Amino acid sequence: MKRVCAWCHTDLGTVDSERHSEDAVTHGMCDACSEYIFSQMGTSLQKFLNGLNAPILVVNSEGCVMTANEKACVILGKELKDIEGYMGGEVIECAFARLPGGCGNTVHCKSCTIRNSVTETFATGNSLLKVPAYRDIETVTGIRTFCFLISTEKVRDVVLLRIDEIGDSATY
Repeated sequence: MKRVCAWCHTDLGTVDSERHSEDAVTHGMCDACSEYIFSQMGTSLQKFLNGLNAPILVVNSEGCVMTANEKACVILGKELKDIEGYMGGEVIECAFARLPGGCGNTVHCKSCTIRNSVTETFATGNSLLKVPAYRDIETVTGIRTFCFLISTEKVRDVVLLRIDEIGDSATY
């Protein structure tokens, strides 16, 4: 799948996707446009994120969520103050994040598709598109397995983690 900058249409390479044909196009943001948007236009990161039409988490290289947009807060049922500065597993209520060692430091974390996707995008700069990720999530009725479809995009020194879909694993 071809990847282009949504603002200037610069070719950003390709994204491997089993769900889409090679002729399909997805969008990201090149470094030059991100520099322009955030410095020249005076647009705050939060305002920019809130303008996006998908739930987005901004994640650093350690897996800590730096911020999120309004759509992510709604889908996760949390306020921004309950997301910023917390590890990804804590934010999504991963059942393993509360074990000794915490998010990123349990035996379960090695097979976490969400963590591995973010880590891969940091390491390679390659975006991932609609990757299925199953997680055991703590809910008010107990632990349930959910399927997330996630996409990642590296922008400067963070990864934008988009939640494309979320549903009970029984529906996937």
